[in-house]
Amino acid sequence: MTIGPVCPQCDAPVPFGRTQWSLGRVFSCRGCDATLVISRGRAGLQGILMFTTFWLVRDRFPAEWGGQVGLFVLIVAVALPLTWVTTRVRLASAS
Repeated sequence: MTIGPVCPQCDAPVPFGRTQWSLGRVFSCRGCDATLVISRGRAGLQGILMFTTFWLVRDRFPAEWGGQVGLFVLIVAVALPLTWVTTRVRLASAS
């Protein structure tokens, strides 16, 4: 079992860069050349959730841990791997 996003046809892992940048753009699978896409909607929802978490907790985060900068770093350190693991890749519709 592979952790992270994989091609729905051949189970080849999708590169990390594809899951973070160029969301919504069509790309080819390295394993089977299938045309794949990663939805922007879910990534946008995750981004809104991260921003909201930061905004609500920013004044309560301890200054000894870096204050707002420390909270930002913590959210990025936790959210980046989580967004990668929960990313879903789908076949691009033939248009």
